[in-house]
Amino acid sequence: MFKFILVYFTGMKVIFQHVVFIFLCTVSYLVHGQENVQTIGELPNEILETSGLIYFNGNLITHNDSGNEAVLYELDTLTLNIQRRVTISNVTNVDWEAITQDEEYIYIGDFGNNVGTRTDLAVYRISKEDYLNSDNVTASIISFSYEDQQDFTNNGNSDWDAEAFFTVDDRLIILTKQWQSLGSVAYEVSKTPGNHVANRVGAIENVGLVTDATYNSESNRLVLIGYSSFLRPFIGIVENFNRNAVFEGYAQQSLELNFTQAEGLTQTNSTSYFFTSEYYSRQSPTIESPSRLFTFEIPEKETDNPDEPENPEDPENPEEPENPDNPEESDNVDKLIIYRNNSSNNYHYSINTEKKVFGQIIYDVSGRQVWVNSGEIEKEGIITHHLESSIYYLTLYLDDDIITTSFAVY
Repeated sequence: MFKFILVYFTGMKVIFQHVVFIFLCTVSYLVHGQENVQTIGELPNEILETSGLIYFNGNLITHNDSGNEAVLYELDTLTLNIQRRVTISNVTNVDWEAITQDEEYIYIGDFGNNVGTRTDLAVYRISKEDYLNSDNVTASIISFSYEDQQDFTNNGNSDWDAEAFFTVDDRLIILTKQWQSLGSVAYEVSKTPGNHVANRVGAIENVGLVTDATYNSESNRLVLIGYSSFLRPFIGIVENFNRNAVFEGYAQQSLELNFTQAEGLTQTNSTSYFFTSEYYSRQSPTIESPSRLFTFEIPEKETDNPDEPENPEDPENPEEPENPDNPEESDNVDKLIIYRNNSSNNYHYSINTEKKVFGQIIYDVSGRQVWVNSGEIEKEGIITHHLESSIYYLTLYLDDDIITTSFAVY
């Protein structure tokens, strides 16, 4: 939850209501957090680089990503033991990033494209009948290119990566993972084997890194999953899905997890979902996040004509708060303040919290990141990054929260 504190400077009182509104618009996709996430357990070492997920024939099916074997792994949902290994014998795993299905086929997305240079993007289609009858199958190949990609130069992490797709009628919908823009573009392509051009059917900005998606035709609900640059996973929900405007009505929810590289997502019934995380580690500061399986619930959407509510009883008088004159004293709220030292013209920040701070970001009023620090973060310090005169927002990432406050540079 974002918390805002008005900041007062010597000789200057700034009312931030209008710019806070602007900032809230840039994060308007962040709504209530998912509080029902449960960890099922750690995945076997053989699938530490899990990247896609479907639920079929009573088990989960996953795969590893780039450079690993061209194998599908079937998992028991309770023990997480690998029940089967099915090899796709006529293709390689260049960068398998997603898996989806329809009634007849399983589709594997070999379209990971971190630096944007690939000209061999493909989806591999295997028959479910073949999958059930053999541990060694062959795939038909759906080759494709994006209609609007003209530049295939390696400029580092690109906006042409993709890690998510799903089926709708006779089409596959591919969602890109934009490393630079932190958005996603939706493209549709035929399910028929052959060479195709993927056509653009929607786009969204400033959501994070999208890594998988699942679509339910009965509820007409699309759910996607991804994570922020600080490995905080989220889900995005689109009710009343429109194939011609894929992200219309999109709403985003935090999964209230930290340092979790969410990768594969699948739906098991009308309200239940599984997702996997890939193994992640870093040296400074030392962080290790195992590859795991999680579950969460999304309630069914309300009908258009709900039952008439019963006449409510007269409400009881609410209890008075313990500290009505100073409600903040009754809540152990983490407080972030920023002030200017007039003698040095430095801007100091301080946060009153017992929690670990593991990231800092400064945004301008348009929501653009102007500075990021993901190293060891002190709870009191000086903002050393040079900032032009304007209004900014400092965001601190805590173990289980995000705290933001605005400040003016003048």
